[in-house]
Amino acid sequence: MIRVVEVISDTNIGGAGRLLLNRMKYSDREKINYTVILPKGSMLTPRLKQIGVGIVEIDGCHDRSFDIKGFFSLYEAIKKISPDLVNSHACISARIAGKMAGVDVNIYTRHCDFSVEGAFSMPLIRKAFGALSDLITDGIIAVSYSAKKNLLLLGAKEKSIKVIINGADCVSTLGSEEKKKIKAELNIPANAIVVSIFARLEAYKDHKTLLRAAKLLKNDKNIYFLIVGNGTLEAELKKYAERLGLDCRVRLLGFVEDVSKIMNITDINVNCSTGTETSSLSLSEGMSIGIPAIASDYSGNKYMVKNGVNGLIFPQRNYKRLAKCIIDLTSDEVLYTQLSQNAKKRFFSELNAERMTRETEKYYFEMLKNKAR
Repeated sequence: MIRVVEVISDTNIGGAGRLLLNRMKYSDREKINYTVILPKGSMLTPRLKQIGVGIVEIDGCHDRSFDIKGFFSLYEAIKKISPDLVNSHACISARIAGKMAGVDVNIYTRHCDFSVEGAFSMPLIRKAFGALSDLITDGIIAVSYSAKKNLLLLGAKEKSIKVIINGADCVSTLGSEEKKKIKAELNIPANAIVVSIFARLEAYKDHKTLLRAAKLLKNDKNIYFLIVGNGTLEAELKKYAERLGLDCRVRLLGFVEDVSKIMNITDINVNCSTGTETSSLSLSEGMSIGIPAIASDYSGNKYMVKNGVNGLIFPQRNYKRLAKCIIDLTSDEVLYTQLSQNAKKRFFSELNAERMTRETEKYYFEMLKNKAR
């Protein structure tokens, strides 16, 4: 049995946290002894305990990639556990601590994709990034091909990158009566079409494009819009929806502990991202129960959603095209059924958490084997 430490600095439950929870749920505990190190007060702690994974809570590294206080706490924790491998999720402090603690294999998982511009586009900076990466890590897991491309632009070496597509857990399907009840609780008619977006309320998720599209569809009384997630733009988006006259058609639900209920009443799953998107877990979760997606053409979305196959793609920030996509899906039953069936097939063949976990654990053993040579 090998010992693996997973380090995450998130205090909330974002994409990296959900990926980690999914992996721990399907992990092979007979071959790998896992410990997760995370900051005190993280919302991930009770969920990890429920799964039965060993955890170590530390001071520092609260939503920060590098933190001096957190670094020393990480070093002490890693040294005490003495793992064979450390995988860091958006935490450079953990990569350095693992290296200094003498861990055999140090890797990290790249969850995001952002525009490489300014100082990061300079050749010297790229070389420095690549050199630092080689110095403190033995390999990198990119959760999408767009994340790999982003790493290459930053100076990472291709041979050090392993692409393992993000995998979601399958959403349980509810019966028609349960769905009616959920809609009733949200004051939504039983026969209404529900368009949902599951994303943090931040500018790069571009919820305003969905709200602008909703305004164009305002005269169709049968379409309702659900915005699931919390973030810094919550108050602003509420005011914006009111200003567009959408307060009766839009529901801002905030953070939802169990999104499966909302996913079950969703007919169309929307992603409007203009930044950081790699392989959206929300899109995958929707596909698991046959929900077609409409996604912006930003980065990883084009891999997740094949236009006309398992969903539709629209140009970033183009709310008119988004509105047309919604109309196309809601007015063409044959198209909707076709995309729905293909979405489900795509999930079970490629986008599920069990497949992701097996690939990741195989990579762990390969890295340790190569290190021992």
